[in-house]
Amino acid sequence: MEIIATLGKVGDGDPRELLAHPPAGATLVELRVDLLPSSCPVAELVRASSLPVVVTLRSKAEGGQGPEDTASRQAFFREAARWGAAFYDVEAERDGELLGSVLPREKVILSQHWHHTPGDLEERVAKLLAMGTRFVKAVPTAASLADVLVVLRLAQALARGSNGHKRGIVFAQGEVGIATRLLAPFLAAPVAYAAWDEGQRLAPGQLSVAELQALVGHLRERPRRVYGVVGSHAHRSLSPRMHAAAFAALGLPYAFVPITVTNEQELALLLQPAGSGALDGVGLATGGFAVTMPWKEKAALLCDVLAPRAKRAGAVNTVLPRPGKLMGDLTDVDGVTRVLLEAGLELAGARVAVLGSGGAARAALVALQLAGSHALVVARNAAKAAMVAREFGAKVAEPENLHEVRACINATPAGAHGEEDDFLARLALPSGCVVVDMPYGENPTFLQKLAQERGWDYVSGKEVLLFQGVSQFAAMNGVAPPVGAMAQALGLAEARP
Repeated sequence: MEIIATLGKVGDGDPRELLAHPPAGATLVELRVDLLPSSCPVAELVRASSLPVVVTLRSKAEGGQGPEDTASRQAFFREAARWGAAFYDVEAERDGELLGSVLPREKVILSQHWHHTPGDLEERVAKLLAMGTRFVKAVPTAASLADVLVVLRLAQALARGSNGHKRGIVFAQGEVGIATRLLAPFLAAPVAYAAWDEGQRLAPGQLSVAELQALVGHLRERPRRVYGVVGSHAHRSLSPRMHAAAFAALGLPYAFVPITVTNEQELALLLQPAGSGALDGVGLATGGFAVTMPWKEKAALLCDVLAPRAKRAGAVNTVLPRPGKLMGDLTDVDGVTRVLLEAGLELAGARVAVLGSGGAARAALVALQLAGSHALVVARNAAKAAMVAREFGAKVAEPENLHEVRACINATPAGAHGEEDDFLARLALPSGCVVVDMPYGENPTFLQKLAQERGWDYVSGKEVLLFQGVSQFAAMNGVAPPVGAMAQALGLAEARP
């Protein structure tokens, strides 16, 4: 797969130095001239690059900062044609007159961007392909799973058709479209666009070269199985990185991608018996799904067979499509139990508070119930707290009345990104109490900050993720998980198997 690293910000340093040392794994460089300072010597940058260059002047109409009028664009490309770039990205709506006259068709990437996903996307791309350029790039914006499937279906069609094979570059913008950035290069033209680094993200949902490599760099061809993490904000999950590291360590040709689901209908389309799910319908064999907030309880209702602990909780975080049936498990139980034991807590008889009343909280309560702990349910919604407590034989408590607990598990998304939260701030826990976050973020969570201030022993949500992921990987693939590789992918020290 060719990876095009996009550069649109040069900062205070010499941009020629950047181009002389591109990101590891990149095979081409895209210069977004519309985003570079007008004083930037673009011709010199093309010559300074150690990799072949794609020159792009994206118009404001298609998400850039460049001109839309024909005269300005033609003047630019007439000059740019002398720079010796490998390719020129021109817009089908504005630059058609340049083809074959100013720019050779074999050096042109003919592109079109949309702020939505057209229903007739395949027909539009067929018209672009008829223009005879080396590549055609079609980039809609995805707002739903349906949009993602339209794009993947188009990529599959391009792979089958002789006219579009190896010529059609297609993916969707937006966080919802991230799965298309990861999968489409293995279906249509083997070309992926990526940000130079995390500080160079120029479009919603754009991955850096390093992120792209971490997620699909182990693949050399179409993945034999595709797994996904399903949630309302799936792009924030580290599950794909963790599972991809395991695939790479074991040499498994599988992919794990984030899939944003916004309603129950989309969830039901994905979670189907083997061979009949939405991804199977676009030519990608489904291996299984990790399920995250807020779909753990709804996903359990779609399963035909539930593991006893998942049935007890009424929630799943692991869904396994099998012939004629859908199986569900709740490996969050393993994650919670393991981190409490690693923290040195004797679970039998211990008083432990669980914050929340949703699927994650139910998993924590099952873990404590199986370990013989005395659980307290602490939730913002008093009615839900009472209902969940009755179901699990627990007691309801207020955050101010937790002076005797040995541990506290945050099974809500509160404070995941460091934002202050009044409910968490009300926690009155004894010094030395073990506090466990099930959520995690790029920055320290609010609970982590509170733990440092109040003398609690903090356990990161990444550790819970790791240990539930170890069980999840074994269930999905039937092989022993490479725990060290999975821990390293999460930025954790190597864990004991």
